[in-house]
Amino acid sequence: MVKRRRIGWAWAGALLWLLGLMPSEACTLWGAAGDAVEGGGTLVAKNRDWAPDHRQELVVLSPSEGYRSVALMAAGNDEPGIKAGVNEKGLVIVSATAGQFPSADRKKIQQKKELMRHFLATCASVEQVLKHVELMRRPVFYLVGDRTELAVIEVALDGRRSITRTVSGSLHHTNHYCGIEPPELKRKPGASSRLRYERIEELLKTPGKPFDLEGFIRFSEDRNAGPDNSIWRTGSDPAKQRTLATWLVSVPPSGSPQLFLRTADPGEPERTCRLSVEEALRLKGSDRIPLTAGLCSGPTLKAF
Repeated sequence: MVKRRRIGWAWAGALLWLLGLMPSEACTLWGAAGDAVEGGGTLVAKNRDWAPDHRQELVVLSPSEGYRSVALMAAGNDEPGIKAGVNEKGLVIVSATAGQFPSADRKKIQQKKELMRHFLATCASVEQVLKHVELMRRPVFYLVGDRTELAVIEVALDGRRSITRTVSGSLHHTNHYCGIEPPELKRKPGASSRLRYERIEELLKTPGKPFDLEGFIRFSEDRNAGPDNSIWRTGSDPAKQRTLATWLVSVPPSGSPQLFLRTADPGEPERTCRLSVEEALRLKGSDRIPLTAGLCSGPTLKAF
């Protein structure tokens, strides 16, 4: 009996070790800028994928100093905090997991706390974010946009960074390194990350008129590669990672950015919010915007 128990513990240890090496993949990022966008400006999008073990909130951030913003926050799990945001100047920032590094390795790296909140409060443009890129030390991928340009930023374990910018065209990213090849990587790109990368790249190459928010919403709903590998992931079993939110922001050359948010919290019906960021930032008395609020009924998609 003792021998069998030891064998059982050995198998359990081996399984945990293997799980530590398996990619923990989450999120698809994409955007367009300039001539690639109907009417100019930028479009910034994120499908947020994660384990269905928490809830999400749409909040207004009002720092004592700096810019106000609207943000999507995770609450109730071991990875809380801001996952996407847009501020009053039209700066949008979203992030994706660098899944080729185990979570424990990523968390070992010390950096400024609540970094996305900091950028939303202090930066009005992509250029200003890039002037402080040295603050990005933990392995992660960012897509940042303003009224005129986009940038994808890859951050490696050793602090190296890759930056790709455009003022006319599209950019995209998932969960594996494309701009740099960190030598200390412990994982190969996972199948889901590769397939989602290839699929969003294919959709962004579709010929025709410039992109608009409605077209990006259709991209966010794509289920071309099944429950675990599509841009909109439903998960092949209830515990697997799946898409919990779509965050899309249209930032015009002038005027208020427009937000489209779809959430799919566990145990809750899907909810959709369309709002003017300028109107949301006029709210007083609460920092949370219920997705059932009248403000979320917003203008129609055509009005965007």
